[in-house]
Amino acid sequence: MNALTLLTLPLLIIGLLLIKINPCDSDAKIFERLGLKDNAVVCFKTIDSFDLNYENKPELTIYGNLKFPEKKQNKYNAVILSHGSGGIRKYHNNYIEILNESGYIVFQIDHYLGRNMKYDGNFSKISGITLMNDVYKALALLKTHPQIEKIGYIGWSQGGVGPIMSHFQHINNYVNNSEYTFDASVAIYPYCGFTFPENSITTTPLLMITGGKDDLTPEKACINLFNKFKNGAGEINHMSFEGARHGYDNPFLLLGYTFDRLPSLHIINNDCTLTISESRNIITLNNRIISGPKDSAEVLSQCSTKGVHVKYNEKAARQTKLEIIKFFNSKF
Repeated sequence: MNALTLLTLPLLIIGLLLIKINPCDSDAKIFERLGLKDNAVVCFKTIDSFDLNYENKPELTIYGNLKFPEKKQNKYNAVILSHGSGGIRKYHNNYIEILNESGYIVFQIDHYLGRNMKYDGNFSKISGITLMNDVYKALALLKTHPQIEKIGYIGWSQGGVGPIMSHFQHINNYVNNSEYTFDASVAIYPYCGFTFPENSITTTPLLMITGGKDDLTPEKACINLFNKFKNGAGEINHMSFEGARHGYDNPFLLLGYTFDRLPSLHIINNDCTLTISESRNIITLNNRIISGPKDSAEVLSQCSTKGVHVKYNEKAARQTKLEIIKFFNSKF
């Protein structure tokens, strides 16, 4: 064995260990109803659509990790977790633990593995609505469980688009004719670059949590949404942590990192603000249709500048978890 082999072998082994095996391959059971009473990996069908126009869109099998509290109950409330463009990360485990300790079942979706993705480096391979479509399919599945009563929704960054969308009645109508809706939703440093008419009916209670120094998904757009719809029928709340940056709840970012190629989505105008058309397509306020990754990447390039700084903020991370439990407890 030569020196080069000795040097590269450990890297190869690490790489193999990091390869994720899709639990929904081959003969895996595809769940259409749930009656499980213990932790499990649950494979289920979703619609693989960039937008809310589902015509001729393919089905896809993905999975979620179902995690029960240690203390068994006759009835439970549940929370579905939707990761951001970086995929499932270790810091999400802390949310699962805290939610379980508070008595909630947790269903953590992996949006990427079934799509052969590891991460979405340009935020355009799939949309926030793609992630939301998966979550609504998971909602319908969890609704079949005889022990689950109310269901909440948490999303980070790109995964935070869905919790905000779920606040609006017409979006629920587009997804499933409002057959199943969430009882409360939380968006953590979400992308808020979209809006709806001021007279839109709001329903699902929503909490948006942002960082005051977030330069990847700046909070200004979220503040605009809050101010526009704060007097609506549905409850909307906004909490900002001064000095907190994107990814502030991820301890891996303890020292802070600058990414020169990541987009800072701070440009807000009619070419950059998105909405959903009556035909259920994603469009800009100037009526450009965003039909897929190519359109999304072009608009993203026009509506951003390069370079963002991300950093862990222990105080904001701790308070976020407390506020989430407080919020769900008040709605359930």
